[in-house]
Parts: sequence; C-alpha cells; structure tokens
Amino acid sequence: MNPGAIHQRTCALLFLCIALGVYATALAVVRRLPHLESAGALAVGLTVDMVVIVPLAFYFLVVRRRGLSAVTLVPVLVISVVAASRVLPSGHQQPLRALEALVALAEVVLVGWISWRSARAWRKARGDAAADPLEKFTRAAFDVTRNSRVAGVFASEIAVFYYSLGSWRSRPHVPVGTSAFSHHRRSGQAAMVFAFLLIMLAEGAAVHFLLLMWSTLAAWIFTGGTIYGALWLFADYRATVLRPILVSNESVLIRAGLRWTIRIPQGQIAEIGCIKPEVGKEILNCTFLGTPTLWITLEEPMLAQGPYGFQRRVRAIGMAPDEAADLERILST
Repeated sequence: MNPGAIHQRTCALLFLCIALGVYATALAVVRRLPHLESAGALAVGLTVDMVVIVPLAFYFLVVRRRGLSAVTLVPVLVISVVAASRVLPSGHQQPLRALEALVALAEVVLVGWISWRSARAWRKARGDAAADPLEKFTRAAFDVTRNSRVAGVFASEIAVFYYSLGSWRSRPHVPVGTSAFSHHRRSGQAAMVFAFLLIMLAEGAAVHFLLLMWSTLAAWIFTGGTIYGALWLFADYRATVLRPILVSNESVLIRAGLRWTIRIPQGQIAEIGCIKPEVGKEILNCTFLGTPTLWITLEEPMLAQGPYGFQRRVRAIGMAPDEAADLERILST
C-alpha cells in the first residue's frame, strides 16, 4: 500500500476516534446534566462539539485529505444535528435550535452552490460530441463531487431515468469517424426484458398486497424497489440500443447498456475469435444473460467501468454483435 493511502486511512481513523470520543463524552455527561450547576454551559459545549467540531474534523481529516467535494459534508452535518437532538435532553436543546438555523442556512447556500457547479459542469460536458449521455453524466458528476465512485453512483442514477423516460427521440450515439455495430437485435434482450417486466408487475402487485397485511411502510418500500428495478431494466435495454459498439482507427469502444463500458486501444488487442479464451476469472461477458459470439483478448488486463462507479479488471471481453463477422473482419485487418 502506498504512503498516500496509508495517510488517508490514518486520517479517517483519527476522525472516527474524534467522533466516538465526542459522542461517548456527551452520553456520559448528559446523564448527570440535570444535577449540575453549570448545565447550561455544558449543554452549549456539547452542542458545539457534536454539531461543529465533528463536521469540521470530517472536513479537515477526510474531505480535504481525499480531495472530495464539499457536498460530502452535507450528510455529516445532517447526521450531527439529528444525533445531537437525540443525545441532548429536551430541556437543554436551546443552543441546538440556534445552530440548526445556521446549519439550515448553510445547507441552502451549499445547495445553491452545488446547483451552480452542476449546471456549469453539465454545460462543459455537453459540448463534447464524442461522448454519449452516460459519459457526459459521469464527467459532470465528477466535476462536482471530485470522487470517481460517488460520480459513478450519481451518473448511474441519472442515466436510469434518462434512458427509461427521456430518450424516446434519441438516436444511437455514433460520433464522426467511427463505425457502429449494434448488439440488441439478435440477442433477444427486448423479449427477455418484456418478460421480466410482466413477471415483476404480476408478482410485485401480489407481494405488495401481502405485505400490506403486515406493514404499510414495508409494502411501499418493496413496491418502490420493484418500480426502480423495472425502470433500470428498461433503461439498460434503451442504453444498449443507443450505445452501440464503436470502432475507430485508434480504439474499440465496447458499451453494454448501463452495465459496462471499456475503451480498448487497437494496440492492446491480442486476439479476436469466437472461442472463449482461457484467461481465468478476468473475463467480462457483455451480453444480457446470453452467450458471447465474439471474444476480444487483451495484451494485458484493463479496467472496465461498471454501474454505480464499480470497476472490474478484465483480460477478455465477450459480446454478441448483430454483425459479428463484420466486426471480426474489421478488427482483424
């Protein structure tokens, strides 16, 4: 492990110790707070420790050390206020109420700043004609969050709603100077997604009414998850249609719906064929529950970008293009 990573972990551990120390002290003091003469002053001190000191420690030890965006401070502020309201007795929460107003004002300012940064980042990303919407979402999210994993989560969530609800008039993304190869017509993905949606509709309704007998909240949480899953499946299919495989003189861009994206330089291609290569576990199947008809083996492993910021180290990529023979011929020349 490199020294930078060790230092980041040390700082994160130090923040955890500070937070635990603050809350352990607060829990120990509040038990005796009603019996102390200086209860008011102690309540102010505990409030400042929980609502100000802990978020500041998080900012200096985690946010700045890891180069994260200030947006990551918002959840810590909210959790700190909620935790303080739970720890402090109701009769000693006057200082907390004053700080809550300041925190609310800070959150409004922060939301405005985030909105401005997001709009600026989106305008910058949108100007790149060579990038498809998912790539633009990822770049814009990274400009705001400064964290690839968090940016991947935000980009994936936005992409689900864009491809499922907002891409009806969109055409497949094919930049100038590239050859496109679709991979949705012969795969049967449309039929499989339609079947899954029917099953989710029928079983989701039945389970919803069954859960209502036990818990209304659980029933609606389950139904919300089912609706999101249906949107994700449909969005993945639409993304498969609108994000074909692209071949240029410099690289091959393999895009599998919302699932995987990997750009392979032409010089990294070691072998192309129809037989699955023996490269151990470093294999990526880019089909939707199908069997690849074409495999690309790499000279050395590369990272494939997955949904929600996940990455996977791969040495061979399998796919099922509609015109597999034509793609193999172009890549072999």
